Amino acid sequence: MKVKDVMNTDPVCAKVPGSRDDLFELIREHDLTSFPVLKEGTKQVVGIITETDIVSKPSETQLALLMTKNPMTISPKATIPDVIKIMTENNFRQMPVVNSKGFIGMITIGDIISKVIAITSSEKTIEEYMSNTALSIWQETPLAVAKKTMSYAGAESALVFDDNAAMAGIITVVDFVKFFEAISSEKRSDNTAGEGKEGSWDAVSTTIIHTKDLTLPKVPLKEIMTKEVVSTFSKATLSDVAKKMRRMGLYQMPVVNSKGDIIGMIRDFDLLKAYAGKDD
Repeated sequence: MKVKDVMNTDPVCAKVPGSRDDLFELIREHDLTSFPVLKEGTKQVVGIITETDIVSKPSETQLALLMTKNPMTISPKATIPDVIKIMTENNFRQMPVVNSKGFIGMITIGDIISKVIAITSSEKTIEEYMSNTALSIWQETPLAVAKKTMSYAGAESALVFDDNAAMAGIITVVDFVKFFEAISSEKRSDNTAGEGKEGSWDAVSTTIIHTKDLTLPKVPLKEIMTKEVVSTFSKATLSDVAKKMRRMGLYQMPVVNSKGDIIGMIRDFDLLKAYAGKDD
């Protein structure tokens, strides 16, 4: 199987020149948090914008400075093992697909999970591929502290525990992006409301607020965490977990034992590595 058999041939794209507000419009409209970036009016790929870019650069408002520039691309003729190798070695979640005429699509981990691994007949389980540790954070932790903790740990997600040490939810980088988007929407609404007062202090004030950094308020993590946590078991097969990830739109799941205790995490990257090492 090749990249052309799995890739998305009609992905949503961001364009440069563009702004953070343009990006948040795409997020609202399509419920996505990462996009290839094309030069306006061309098929030239100039960047990729991801959740990590948005969260790690809260003061940046220009898309050209938010995005990761000059991303690695792949040919539609490349094999799935080829793209898996590149993704796992470079920690890529997606890659632009290009031919001699330019950009023609995107291939993501989700595409490989749903169109390749989910339909594999292998009975290999996730037990030897799952992580035996999981970053955990208290639900009353302030958002800014939780974000910094995840950043230092290099983690895209963390389990959230309540006062009784029971799992209360999960937090991901995507949750922070959605929260930033909501903040941006509120600021834009304030700005629009003041536009009719030309020359007034109110109009100037709302514009100044609108251009400030996207900062996290001093509210606890439990305010934005996902409370319904989908889990799996260590004896689940790669295809079973891939199907559940595809169905639920997830890229990681906690692994629990028969008592419901957390014993680790399984990520979509782990599934890629397991599939790449499958028996011939």
